Amino acid sequence: MLHVMRANGRILLPGLLIAALAGASYARLGAGEAGPLIAVHHEPRTVARRAGDLTVNIGGALAPAVERARWRLGNGPWETVAQGAPRVPAPGFVIEVAPARLLPGPNRVTIEAFARGRPPESRTVEFDYDPTPVRLPLRVDWERVAATTGLDSQEGRWEVVRGDDGPARVRPAPGAEGYDRLLLVAGAFPGGRRVETDIIFRREVPGGPSGFGVLTMWGGRPDADGAAPRRGFRFALAWVYSRYKAVGGEFSDKDGGRPGAWAAAYRSFRPVPGVRYRLVAEAWPESDGAGRHVRHRQRLKWWADGEPEPSAWIEVADDEGAPIPPGEYGVALIAQRAQAEFGPVVIRPLSGP
Repeated sequence: MLHVMRANGRILLPGLLIAALAGASYARLGAGEAGPLIAVHHEPRTVARRAGDLTVNIGGALAPAVERARWRLGNGPWETVAQGAPRVPAPGFVIEVAPARLLPGPNRVTIEAFARGRPPESRTVEFDYDPTPVRLPLRVDWERVAATTGLDSQEGRWEVVRGDDGPARVRPAPGAEGYDRLLLVAGAFPGGRRVETDIIFRREVPGGPSGFGVLTMWGGRPDADGAAPRRGFRFALAWVYSRYKAVGGEFSDKDGGRPGAWAAAYRSFRPVPGVRYRLVAEAWPESDGAGRHVRHRQRLKWWADGEPEPSAWIEVADDEGAPIPPGEYGVALIAQRAQAEFGPVVIRPLSGP
């Protein structure tokens, strides 16, 4: 028998019951009520290829009573569970597993939490790691993802919903919006890519500038070994950003706590809540005649559903201020202090414009 749950007038699809319960646990932990010491937001059954600084992330929350928490991969050494603003302020936490530590096939992460006057609590998260190269073209249908591999969150708690307007959509769980909510669409792969999706903006969330869109190239968070939570970022981005009251694209590279480098191009724009927007973004590397890497380029179009597609692109190149190294990059959704719903995503191979 099919069971569904409703939240804010939307239907949570089958396969998301665990995520919903984790969300309820998160709310209890944040309120300080009695409950589990550990809540895990997502437990993906399969995670796609990682490379460079693109880690496998396990996020969740610790009860206020927790005095210390630790984790380990397989039978490896114990490490401290990481918390820290702006990414994961308490009670949140994130565990980041580097690609070099992952085994093809089954992997197991064990989390332990300790609180005064209570027995220690342990949670185990098991997933299969698939290191095979991502094959394009790729269509990501969120209902199928939820039912098979599970959502692969880099940051925050996400959920899949269906309204009355077509295919399932994905969004940050209401009440869990915040800084850099990131959901992986595709694992690491080299070369150019064309990304297509549609987005319905709902509202901004107080606390700072907001934005929503797609990371066409997501390289994870570069930082020194042992740093947790990791502080860098490396990406190409196509989104709407409230700080500039504009839509546009960026490249950025930031290693650990060092200052970041940026290259950006924007056009004035203010999103309207409830409107469905179309996004097409292309990103690709360029080489010289000898095959040496020269730069990355990105261009995008953004328009309201039902209107003609614009003829002009918004274009930016990383050598305008933030060169990022050639290599393998994933594709991810981003919602920063914003509530937005993302439709199915299509990724196609691209050798150039």
